Amino acid sequence: MRSIRPIPRSALPDVMSVRVPLADGTFEEPVLICNVRFERVQRVSGDDHRSADAGAGTVFVDAVNSIGAFDVPAGSRVAVGGRSMMVDESHACCDLFGRVHHWELKVR
Repeated sequence: MRSIRPIPRSALPDVMSVRVPLADGTFEEPVLICNVRFERVQRVSGDDHRSADAGAGTVFVDAVNSIGAFDVPAGSRVAVGGRSMMVDESHACCDLFGRVHHWELKVR
């Protein structure tokens, strides 16, 4: 039985800067992860002055093809495409053998 193939690099066009939170409330120096994919999600906003919020989404980080990939913890600050966002959730998606295939980061 073969493992799942990595996400192709052609599907990972973005670069992400990650700042992991420290215990004192500050953040570590930024670390780059190259070859990620940011998919924006648009939702109706609860703000009376805006009809939609387009700052949230999911960042896909491949375990093989994303250069510098690591398990980004929730609470980290990330920047993709000029947007600074907070990681609300980090989910490791594993193959049938329990190896991480990719991570999905829910950001806002």
